[in-house]
Amino acid sequence: MKYFRGMLLFFIYLMLSTSVLATDKVDIRYGGQYYPEEFLLKGNPQFWSKYGLNVEHILFSSAVENNQALIAGKCDINCGADIRSVTLFNAMGDKALIIGTVQRGNRYSTIIGDKSNYKSWEDLKGKTVATRFGTGAELALRKFFAQQKGLKWEDFKWVNMKIEDMPAALKAGSIEAFTAWEPTPAIAEAQGIGKVMRQYGDVALMPVFLHTTTDFVKNHRPEIVKFLAGHLDKAEMIKENPQEAARLAAKAANAQGYNVSADVFLRLFKRIDFSLDIDPGVVQAFKDAAQFLYNEKKIDKIPQIKYDASLLEDAKKLKEKTK
Repeated sequence: MKYFRGMLLFFIYLMLSTSVLATDKVDIRYGGQYYPEEFLLKGNPQFWSKYGLNVEHILFSSAVENNQALIAGKCDINCGADIRSVTLFNAMGDKALIIGTVQRGNRYSTIIGDKSNYKSWEDLKGKTVATRFGTGAELALRKFFAQQKGLKWEDFKWVNMKIEDMPAALKAGSIEAFTAWEPTPAIAEAQGIGKVMRQYGDVALMPVFLHTTTDFVKNHRPEIVKFLAGHLDKAEMIKENPQEAARLAAKAANAQGYNVSADVFLRLFKRIDFSLDIDPGVVQAFKDAAQFLYNEKKIDKIPQIKYDASLLEDAKKLKEKTK
């Protein structure tokens, strides 16, 4: 519990921290989140400075706060998982715009105790298991159960639990498994608390989108292209040199008072797909999330997704030119 209390304090610190000095000219104010690639961006500012771009990089502890910052004009670009993307579009309508992704695939894992012998959800029938209701974790699980014969949600004793409490509950034996988004599963693994029973990239992509506003694109297209080029370089390092990426990310996290090992980051960099493309799969994931929230009566209407893939194409060309 001491570790997770420290994590909350770290969140507060990061919300107040930036990657540039107040006296510097800021080209883009970017609202990131507690994602592994964000620490890599913190650990290697050259991803953006290479293109002559000065980014104020703020990390928010939740997509709710991140969305509020974009809506209020306190950041120019932000990121959020598919469910939070839907709520952003519901709030902003056609003023919101998707310009890329930062994650997709195995972002959610079911973790069982390190000494457990469970092999599948069939083995967990009747057991007490945890997730966070109303999140992408619940959506991934419900999509998985819908595809399985002989499995249904009611087969399990569900606990709606805060993500920071899940590893301790698993270690104490009050739950038999938990399903959560990274990096909590990787941290539980690295600490010897649990191991992966299943991941859900084959069931649901669950992408994390990059959002901005249509007005910002009109006035700052060159800066956005440079911003995306930096993300492309980041994704390339994760794919081609995950060990170095993990080292830089861990160094950045530790420098800011957060003790996460390079081993944790390496697990994440090998597990998750960090590609940026806006393809049919991620578009469908947005629609699936919207339908899920509507069915759960979390939203009153299903918003239409709006995106501009040309910005990323221009970023790819810029990246090639600067090799």
